[in-house]
Amino acid sequence: MNWLAHLLLSKRDVEYQLGNFLADPLKGKLWEGASDSMGHGMKMHKAIDIFTDAHPIVSKSKSRLGEKGYLKGVIIDLLYDHFLALNWDTYAVESQSEFLQTFNVAALKVSDNYPSQTKLIINKLVGSGYLGKYIEFEGFVESLRRIDNRLSARIKAKDSALNYIVLVEREFSNLKADFDLFFPELIEFFKNHELGSVSDNYLVINGNSK
Repeated sequence: MNWLAHLLLSKRDVEYQLGNFLADPLKGKLWEGASDSMGHGMKMHKAIDIFTDAHPIVSKSKSRLGEKGYLKGVIIDLLYDHFLALNWDTYAVESQSEFLQTFNVAALKVSDNYPSQTKLIINKLVGSGYLGKYIEFEGFVESLRRIDNRLSARIKAKDSALNYIVLVEREFSNLKADFDLFFPELIEFFKNHELGSVSDNYLVINGNSK
């Protein structure tokens, strides 16, 4: 799963959310003095990724993008965030705009005393508005362009994120059906994990807001 899902699958604690988001850019390493909530969020990120990568439905989604492909996992992560944005009200108790506005304000405020590089990552995330763009297919395509722009020459010789657009469009309904089956299972995994929570979260319970 990508950024949007990790922020949603968090406790109602902005440092937990930031840990869940920062796990990848910080490579799972916290600075001295980071909060326990930050550490718990980072560990939750890893647990979510392990669950996702091993899940047969996710494997099925990857197989829909062809037998080979270096970037298939990345494409599915980004596409699942697009599907989450499209179906946001099914899973979240707040609108996407309210959720992101609350997170952005809190993230900027709490990060004032973070190390400069970490603060820069957060400022870029908030300032870019990337998270709010996943609801549009063009936002998904834009994310593929950013992936390609960051690829090394060695990886570009093997694969390109933008090359998957045709396959994604062809398999869109099947991939969406995969997500619809998978994401409720991921929600239950988060709720029942020792670092997650059944009630301290942003998620809809049995179709009704808390």
